[in-house]
Amino acid sequence: MRLAFGGLSFVSPWLNFSSDTAFVMSTGFVLMTPVVLGAITVYVMRAAPGRRGPTWMEAAFVPWGAAALMMVGALLTLLEGGICVVLLSPVFLVLASVGGLLMNLVLKTTRVGRLQAGALATLPLLFTVVEGPLTVEQWQRIDRSVVVEAAPARVWSEIVAARDIRREEFPRTWIHLIGVPRPVEGVNHATPQGEVRESRWERGVHFLGRVTERVEGRRIAWRYEFSPDSFPLGTMDDHVVIGGRYFDLGETRFTLTPVDATHTRLDIEAHYRVTSSINVYAVPVADFLGHDFVDGLLTLYKRRSET
Repeated sequence: MRLAFGGLSFVSPWLNFSSDTAFVMSTGFVLMTPVVLGAITVYVMRAAPGRRGPTWMEAAFVPWGAAALMMVGALLTLLEGGICVVLLSPVFLVLASVGGLLMNLVLKTTRVGRLQAGALATLPLLFTVVEGPLTVEQWQRIDRSVVVEAAPARVWSEIVAARDIRREEFPRTWIHLIGVPRPVEGVNHATPQGEVRESRWERGVHFLGRVTERVEGRRIAWRYEFSPDSFPLGTMDDHVVIGGRYFDLGETRFTLTPVDATHTRLDIEAHYRVTSSINVYAVPVADFLGHDFVDGLLTLYKRRSET
């Protein structure tokens, strides 16, 4: 199924779809495939010689094994990376259970032949063709803040020149536990085209932020720019790479507000884009990971400023 959905992009002109249609990030693949997988798993259990049919508990949880094998297979064949597999595991497992329970209900009330079961396997592809290019672009905003026990000038210096960030300085976050590289450096400097921020992450990741607003010691904002080599091959999955087809970062703004002589409130406003036909799932996941990353940045700047 993963190969089939990946191949749909090559035939999209004949289907009258845009070449940018997110087939692999479609409801047909991400939502329908695990449902069908669970249903076929239970059908095979029912058809096995010597079996009277699965219990409701088996119908709910045996499909998890099939879903796990599917995800391991995608990893071993390099069709998907570890980040995508981790992010999609919850929805794949839950929907595999839904498919298993539905099939068990159908089997207890009617007969299902091999032909019907075989036709069931084509549903994800048919659903995607009927669904069409329902890719939705959605921009989201994250607002987070922290009070730092340091003067604004001290906090400002850490933001515009964050050098030599050690792994132990950045808090343990979910986004890095699933394989996203950690920041190593973020330094602002002047160029003939204006001020830019050069960011480097682990494993050779690098990109720019073009400064769009600067009020010395009080407020600074930049808009990210990614090049084709910003993320070397293997550092990020294609479906979650920043600045890619499905996910992008917009403007990020830092605001420093003096609380008193020795305390500063640091606010971060970050904008990001999610583009898929499964935004009902993709947006909450991106929002959770985005808050997780921004909270990590706030912790980093707070620790550095206070020490």
